[in-house]
Amino acid sequence: MTTLITGGASQTGVALAKLLQASGHPVLFASRSGRVPDGFDSVKFDFTDPSTFEAPFSVSGHKIEYVYLLLPLLDPLREAKPFIDLAVTKGTKRFVLLSASGKFTEKGPGSHGTGQVHTYLDEQHLDYVALRPNWFTENLLRVYAVGIKQHNVIQNTLATARIPLIAVDDIAQAAFDAITDVGKLPNREPILIGPDLVSYSEIAEAFSQTLGRSITFGVISREELLKRYISYGVPDALAHYLADLEDEEENNGGSEALLKDPRSLTGKLGVKEWIVKHKQDFISA
Repeated sequence: MTTLITGGASQTGVALAKLLQASGHPVLFASRSGRVPDGFDSVKFDFTDPSTFEAPFSVSGHKIEYVYLLLPLLDPLREAKPFIDLAVTKGTKRFVLLSASGKFTEKGPGSHGTGQVHTYLDEQHLDYVALRPNWFTENLLRVYAVGIKQHNVIQNTLATARIPLIAVDDIAQAAFDAITDVGKLPNREPILIGPDLVSYSEIAEAFSQTLGRSITFGVISREELLKRYISYGVPDALAHYLADLEDEEENNGGSEALLKDPRSLTGKLGVKEWIVKHKQDFISA
């Protein structure tokens, strides 16, 4: 009853693998680069190379019954569909997709990105769970750590938006339940939110209290945001998509409405607790 984890050593994939291993469930990582955690079996796999699709099903000692799908944000269905179709013929029982919250990924004919994937899974009448997390708490480290460490500042376009950031560990727990005891989930497309509704001004204040120095929040324009994404090597189309998400958040408050959405599942780790836990990551060497 192996779970195939695509996307290599992603944050959610590694956290899920550790939970599965601790409970005695076999895990096989599918990785393009070969970068996987120690202590786990792996196989070379690339969504852009169909010649690698058969490989996971030929690994000795593994019978794949569950697949954790971590896909590219741009046009993921085009790359995932052939593999999903093959996995079904190989005996895969359930797909657990890491999708996203928000109107762009609602299931249906007008869906975008990963929303098109769970639309397809539903249309094919397959057994699946689409996890729809809100903004990751870990983005505070991935996106803002340099600004915090070097300039004592957090900058984005979200002047007033308040967001229930969700931690990777809580996402992994939902994925674990989707594989081992799906009845624990409120539905098959749960929206994953954190327990705290916070603005970035409040996040900056939490950093100030934890780090013992003043961290400020500053608003930048959409144009500046796009320049930064592109300077980080983000493809132009993806940079505009990410900027659109911030626009939607700031102008329409999509995340705040999730607190009242009956489909939502609330995690345990709050933003302030997460900042304290990761304090050392924001202190300059």
